Amino acid sequence: MSLKTYVLLSSLDADAPVYQQTPEGRVQVKKIPVWRPYLRVSYQDKKGVGKVIRYKANAVLSEEKDGKEVDRVILDQREQIEKLKIEANEPFTRHEMRDLEFKSGICFTNKLVAQTYLEAYPGFEGFEGSCDEVREPQFKLLDQAAEALIKNSDTRKRIKAAAKVLELKLNEAREMIIRLNGSFVETPKTGNDEADLGECQNMLWAFIDDAEEAGLDAVLMEEKDITIDDKTTILIGSLLNAGLLSFDATEGKISKKDKDNKWIVVREMSDEYSMDERKRLFSDFLNTDDGKALKTDLEKDLKAFEKAAKKQTTE
Repeated sequence: MSLKTYVLLSSLDADAPVYQQTPEGRVQVKKIPVWRPYLRVSYQDKKGVGKVIRYKANAVLSEEKDGKEVDRVILDQREQIEKLKIEANEPFTRHEMRDLEFKSGICFTNKLVAQTYLEAYPGFEGFEGSCDEVREPQFKLLDQAAEALIKNSDTRKRIKAAAKVLELKLNEAREMIIRLNGSFVETPKTGNDEADLGECQNMLWAFIDDAEEAGLDAVLMEEKDITIDDKTTILIGSLLNAGLLSFDATEGKISKKDKDNKWIVVREMSDEYSMDERKRLFSDFLNTDDGKALKTDLEKDLKAFEKAAKKQTTE
């Protein structure tokens, strides 16, 4: 599913002064920092028929059409209850709430259900019907032609960063998460590559939602500009996530797993240092002449692990 970008209309600009903290200090902003539509809303369509639609992320029914299986999004609450067995009082999850959030006036999503809901919502520009709860247009779909005309560089960067995330492969997404958040961040690993990629994308989009300009620049950084330190951080983080490296398997030491799945010590490292400091010192060591051989071994270990994992997935 392609990525779509939705933007709040000026009618939702803050009436009272709204301030946001930035590295340069407190600045006044026009757009509400965080806004979301109702996750359940009733309205009358253009024929006067009453409807109640509800956002549930799993409200998809696979049907056969013209000999092919296609997905149909079910927004009608009564149909969700009858056909999908989603209870009427089922609570909304944190992820469902986040799916529809507009951060600084922008919401981008590649989720079919979210896109369908937003474009059926009474606050969507072009909605035909009436709604007591939502009486005026609130947001619109931003097409590519409109994107080119955006003068706000922050908005342009967020859209560009979100689109870049959509193009990443699973390993690339995991590596970006580690580069942005540090070696000790855990990346999704359920064994289902499609589900893991989707969760990685959600993590990265959440990062983009909250990022200042430096964070957006880090997402948009080209491969040739990634530093040796960043690459070492990615290596360490990938090894930790694969269970091939440990900072606490043996007290006061850093260990890696050998071919027999046993921990062997590769570096003495006092527990008196914080975990982040130990990672930094170990990363610095790997980039010295003395640590070069170990770094090469660790890179080989990771490649062998990824190759075995890929083979297992395809079998």
